[in-house]
Amino acid sequence: MSKSYSSVDTGAKPVAGTLFKFGAVRRCTDSSGGHFHFISVGNPDDGKDVRTRRQARSHAVRQALEKKRKRQQDSMNHFYVSSSANYAKRLTSQTENIMTDVTLYCPPSVGSLDPFHTLAVDSSRLQALLRNKKARQAAEPVFSNAEELAYHSFQAVFQSGLDDPALLNAVMLTFRVAVTGGVIDQECLGYQNQAMGFIRQRMSSLDRATSAPTMGAILLLADLNSSVITGSRRVVSHTTFSELQWQRDPFPDKFFRLPPGFQVRSYLFTNEFINVLEDVYALQCIRERAGFSGGDVLSMAYINNHQASIQSRLVGLGDVSLVMECCYLAAYLCSSMLCCTVWCALVIPSHVSSQLLRKLQQASDDPIWDDNPDLLLWLLYIGGSFAPEGIVLSDYVTLLQLRQDLLGDLHRSWPELLSTLKQFIWSDDAFMPQHRIGMPSLTRLRATDDRVPTPLMKDYYGQRATVPGTLIITEGTLVSPSAAGGFANSPGIWSQEQIAAWKTITDEVHARGSFIFCQLFAMGRAADAEVAKREGIDIVAPSAIPIHCGFPIPRPMTAQEIEQIVRDFAKASENAISAGFDGVECHAANGYLLDQFMQDTSNRRDDEYGGTVENRSRLTNDVMEAMVAAVGPERVGLRLSPWSTFQGMRMQDPIPQFTHIILRARQISLTYIHLVESRISGSEDSDGADQLDFAYRLWNGPLLVAGGYTPADAQTLVDEEYPDKNIVVMFGRHFISNPDLVYRIQNGLGLSAYNRNTFYINQSPSGYSDYPFSTEYLQSRKAALSAV
Repeated sequence: MSKSYSSVDTGAKPVAGTLFKFGAVRRCTDSSGGHFHFISVGNPDDGKDVRTRRQARSHAVRQALEKKRKRQQDSMNHFYVSSSANYAKRLTSQTENIMTDVTLYCPPSVGSLDPFHTLAVDSSRLQALLRNKKARQAAEPVFSNAEELAYHSFQAVFQSGLDDPALLNAVMLTFRVAVTGGVIDQECLGYQNQAMGFIRQRMSSLDRATSAPTMGAILLLADLNSSVITGSRRVVSHTTFSELQWQRDPFPDKFFRLPPGFQVRSYLFTNEFINVLEDVYALQCIRERAGFSGGDVLSMAYINNHQASIQSRLVGLGDVSLVMECCYLAAYLCSSMLCCTVWCALVIPSHVSSQLLRKLQQASDDPIWDDNPDLLLWLLYIGGSFAPEGIVLSDYVTLLQLRQDLLGDLHRSWPELLSTLKQFIWSDDAFMPQHRIGMPSLTRLRATDDRVPTPLMKDYYGQRATVPGTLIITEGTLVSPSAAGGFANSPGIWSQEQIAAWKTITDEVHARGSFIFCQLFAMGRAADAEVAKREGIDIVAPSAIPIHCGFPIPRPMTAQEIEQIVRDFAKASENAISAGFDGVECHAANGYLLDQFMQDTSNRRDDEYGGTVENRSRLTNDVMEAMVAAVGPERVGLRLSPWSTFQGMRMQDPIPQFTHIILRARQISLTYIHLVESRISGSEDSDGADQLDFAYRLWNGPLLVAGGYTPADAQTLVDEEYPDKNIVVMFGRHFISNPDLVYRIQNGLGLSAYNRNTFYINQSPSGYSDYPFSTEYLQSRKAALSAV
């Protein structure tokens, strides 16, 4: 809760990257045993002995794969088989421990999925395609059975460069389709024909048919999604492999049911499509109610089969009306994105979105919409959510605008719109814009003298929630009157008046599609003598050690006072949830009370709260556990600053102490930890060079990281240094002067400079809610509003 937690250097050019990609990652699986049944590639121009060729191909591939599986089994290097019954039990049990409302799930970076820098290719055309950003984003994840459900580069999987003509042409097709935005031009058809020709030539030879490059070409070119893009005949379907055939598990009925928006018009749909919609809704339940952590390999394998079955059945549905085709395409999009948010940057979502747009345009005057405006609204938002930037997205907005006479009352506000969308299939986690940028706690001193939040604070937080999906941590909020004694006009959360005022702020943030946690803290020896005297509060601490020479000497807390502060944190947590917060952050950083107890620079006690690592951790552990008992672990985060020297802190070797705290946080399943880099000390920059590596190694869940990051530094952190960690980078001081900071970074815009002199002007709008939005943001907002 220091006066400014984190910042980025001014003048740095913002860049966009995987700071704007969130969500779980699609995983692919094989299984052992059973028989494979391949479907013929199918050459429309070649009718010679089709059955014989089909049987030969099937036999060749089956024998090769069986031999390969046998080698894997012998070496214990193979995939596991997930039974549906076990999966159902695991998933049902997981519903007790979920992270609700806040989306902190981050995929591997594009850098870890993008194999291009490893490809040894001389093709000038390939090099030209790779210079196009859209092509670079089109790299389908590549999997290998060398490790369980692990992603690898093309070379690592196929043991070949792109000198193989079949694989090269399949990859070139993928890139070219990305560059054209899903339009199949003559160049695309050339790559498709070349790849299919080379594949056909190899089917007569066992070794060549089952070579890694050939299998790679088939996977890239002729699977289900390639069929959706190119219109080519499918090579495989959900019935091709017995191991991948999927059936519903004995989940509770609520998993497989028709959402209300479809129920009221079920007469429009075939029984086959109703079954598909029920299965898509089950995917949504899995995504949201099981937390979709992706940590269970067996569960992910079964979910993949679930998704593949849905999509294969959708593609196989017969010719229907334009309206039903729109529904089919929307269901296909939902099934993809509920499982695989990283696909937002790939080819399939944008292509299907474009297809859906064309169908909606053709059906725009269909009288069926007069009785089903909410269905039309859902279709427009599903398609628009994954539309490529440019003309496709613009055309969705145009369609929305053209039907305002029909749709206007359904989306007058964001909450009303969400209420409509959730009558069908809609997941905030999967469908809403997500990014890895957050706003940390920043002391601003704009509450009333009674520590009640103000309308000015509502404006301030609402402004910084303008980009949906932004996570905001409030300024440090005092848990009780006895925890105060400093920071005049900082807010509290112990009275009904305070709770009601905070509710207006959380409502504002949620109305903008963002999330907000309340940071809870107590001052301890960091209290101000004048404020403490005015409020009639003793300045207390673990020991009678002042922050610095000349500062007030605090009174050591009694055991009864320590027990009471634990209760205060628990009650404040309950109050925060009553005020509408998505969660609470336990502030054990920057030299405030909990940090004072953890570090031997301020704690010289010889009772159960001092003297050893375990004893110094006791108060923070007790507070965390009390907060968890009050509101649940999925709503509690923890902030730590192991290396900070702010307010007289920094023990000689903090690693053992903070290791003990982090391990306890992990044991009780806190939703995240929030770490402060050594280069920040309170509100000031520092020369600290100590690293947080030890904490990264200890914590496997979502990480919030603050500390002087530029946008470029932040992208390096998530893309290169820790690509496998779920990191949200917290920008502090620049969020003060750039209310649209996320939009600016996303669009490569310059950042407005902040003014330190206005950081702490009590109750003043100056330097608080008067910083301007970028012209570009205002223009984009105007365009969006014009559609409404």
